[in-house]
Amino acid sequence: MRTEKTFYQTSYFKRRSRNTYLTSLLSISLVLFFLGLFIALILFGGAFARNAREAIVMKVFLYDGIKTEALKDLESRLTVMPFVRELHYVSKEEAGQVMLEKTGEDVRALMDGVNPLLASFNITLYPSYIQADRLAEIQETLSKERIVSEVAYPAEMIINLNRNIQIISIALMAVGVVLVGIGFYLIFGTIRLSIYAERLTIRSMQLIGATRGFIIRPFLVSGLTQGGLAGLIASGLLIVSVVFLRRWLESMELGGSFALGGMLIGLLAGIVLFGLALGFSGSYFAVNKYLNRNLDELM
Repeated sequence: MRTEKTFYQTSYFKRRSRNTYLTSLLSISLVLFFLGLFIALILFGGAFARNAREAIVMKVFLYDGIKTEALKDLESRLTVMPFVRELHYVSKEEAGQVMLEKTGEDVRALMDGVNPLLASFNITLYPSYIQADRLAEIQETLSKERIVSEVAYPAEMIINLNRNIQIISIALMAVGVVLVGIGFYLIFGTIRLSIYAERLTIRSMQLIGATRGFIIRPFLVSGLTQGGLAGLIASGLLIVSVVFLRRWLESMELGGSFALGGMLIGLLAGIVLFGLALGFSGSYFAVNKYLNRNLDELM
């Protein structure tokens, strides 16, 4: 009878330990997944802001009747200017064709065969120059060119865009700090609860003379394994989420603009490393909490 009772007790404790481990693994995985998903959304938001800035074009309108030599001279000088990422020349005829495609109106027909539109250089700027003060300086510089009639860019839109990006960045940073704090608390709490179930085992090992390192070592290995597995599970869930997000963006014809590439790989690796670090440190501090405590304190 004693042997049978001991067998059932041992099976019960093993089953409870296994259930505690699985619950802890699932909890850590979900916390890491939501942290990773939040960071992925920040990366997508950064890509959206970057694409919005890169879509802004400064138009340098030219006077009619300028000579080819003067046109080529200005083009060559614009090409090497530090703020120019891309340069595209639009002739009067091309400007008329663009207007026809956008509005359905032939400007020549409206103006008795005369095309009043001006040729222009369309300049795509580097994102670092999409600031109100820098754009004003560029506009002033280009307006001094002899063959330039006008320099135009969407100033109000740029001011609103930069202001919104700044507000959203501050808000996301604040939310991120809160989420990381909550994540740390939940993960460390989960690991402590997992090791709490083994507190009497720790005490028993001390009573038979086990050294501190001998006791801690298996818990650290278990914490590393648990953290690594949780990181891998979270990474898998994140990959699935990003795939669905990409498909949704592609359905809105935005998918090609949000290729994260190496940043996503770095995020997935960071989640696994973060899980390993938390599993190790959480196990270390949790085990130390129950070392050298008497039986009354452990009960």
